[in-house]
Amino acid sequence: MRNKLAVAAALVVTAAACLGIGIAQGASSPANSGAVNHSSHQPAFTVFKGSAATLFAVVNFDGSLARGYGVLSSKHEGMGSYQVLFKRGMRKCAYVATLGTAGSTGAPPTGYAGVVGRNGHVNGVYVQTFDQSGSLTNDGFHLVVSCPPLS
Repeated sequence: MRNKLAVAAALVVTAAACLGIGIAQGASSPANSGAVNHSSHQPAFTVFKGSAATLFAVVNFDGSLARGYGVLSSKHEGMGSYQVLFKRGMRKCAYVATLGTAGSTGAPPTGYAGVVGRNGHVNGVYVQTFDQSGSLTNDGFHLVVSCPPLS
C-alpha cells in the first residue's frame, strides 16, 4: 500500500510540474504578445562561474509591491495580469512565480501563475495569475528571479 501511495504521489507531482510548464510556455496575452518565430531561436546556453544573483518580488493582488530585492516597481495591468520591473536586465534569467499572500497568516490562494520576460522591457517580467479552472484572477504572488552575474 505504501508503494502505491508513493507512486501515486510521484505521478501527481510530475503531472503538476508538466501542467505548470505547459501553462508557462503556452500562456499568452495581447498585452505581452509579439510575433515570435520559434524555429529561428537558438538555445542561449552560457556556462558561467560564480554565484547567481537572486532577485525577488512579493506582489499584492492589486499590483502593489509588498516587498522585494532588486525591484524597481510592480503594477496591475488588468484581470490577472501584472508587470514587475527590476533594476537589471532579465533576458538571461530564469523566473518562477507562485500564488501567495504577503502576510504570514491565513491560507494561500489556490491556483497557479505563469511567467515570461516582459515584451518591450528588458528589465521586466510579465506574470499572469489563474484560478483552479484556468481563468485569469487577481491574486498576490511571489516571484523569484535567478540571473547570471553581470559581466
